[in-house]
Amino acid sequence: MTIVIFDLDGVLYRGNETIPEAATCVDTLRDRGIIIGYLTNNAGRTRESVVERLAEHGIDAKVIEVMTSAEATARYLTEKGFSGKRIYVIGGEGLTETLRRHGFVVDTEDVGDPCDFVVIGWDRGISFNKIARAQNEIMVNKAKFIASNKDAMFPADGGRVLPGAGAMVAAVEAASNTKAEVIGKPEIYSLKYLIDDLCGGSDISEKAVWVIGDRLDTDIACGNSFGAITVCVTTGITSREDAEKAERIFKPEYVIDSLSELPGLITC
Repeated sequence: MTIVIFDLDGVLYRGNETIPEAATCVDTLRDRGIIIGYLTNNAGRTRESVVERLAEHGIDAKVIEVMTSAEATARYLTEKGFSGKRIYVIGGEGLTETLRRHGFVVDTEDVGDPCDFVVIGWDRGISFNKIARAQNEIMVNKAKFIASNKDAMFPADGGRVLPGAGAMVAAVEAASNTKAEVIGKPEIYSLKYLIDDLCGGSDISEKAVWVIGDRLDTDIACGNSFGAITVCVTTGITSREDAEKAERIFKPEYVIDSLSELPGLITC
């Protein structure tokens, strides 16, 4: 059994721009009986929304094949016994809807009752008032501080990059003098949850898992920490030069410039 886990932004698409080789690569691997999964730090979309987004880029996926940092955060908090707790959320619909589905009480207002947790993801509407509410929850109400992810930036169409959730998390960390606990990549929670979904909880060798990403500090570090085979594709954030000179946990096993090269690497 071989499992190939793809990051999304910068690997299968860039913003609204389709990466031409992506759909063909996925189809080729599926035709060979390889199990495909999609793992993203983007907490702004539900898993259903990710499936729709992939379809827009010519890639067929099922909800069970998708894991987001929002879903991983909800599962993590549930596993720790915190289901039903009140959470102040800075983040998009994907994060708020996912937490509600898992039984949490979600508060997104600038003023409200004390919360047990502050959870932050990517939020286009970040504001002074949101940062101040989060600061108060953490410092005064002693809420635990969780980051769905800390990606500083993400690739967009036209070669641009945009601020990621890490920028929002950093603002609240500075304001509250408190470091957030991170759930998404480079931590391996989300990768483990996805593999469990794909394999039904069956044991699988780490070296049967391939992790494909464009970021060394999230995708590659996560895959290496798990023990998977890691591949950096240079269509997103990381250049070939940076990937090849990376060290330790950030060093990918392979560097490719196009997903058209990937099926040739996977010989099992």
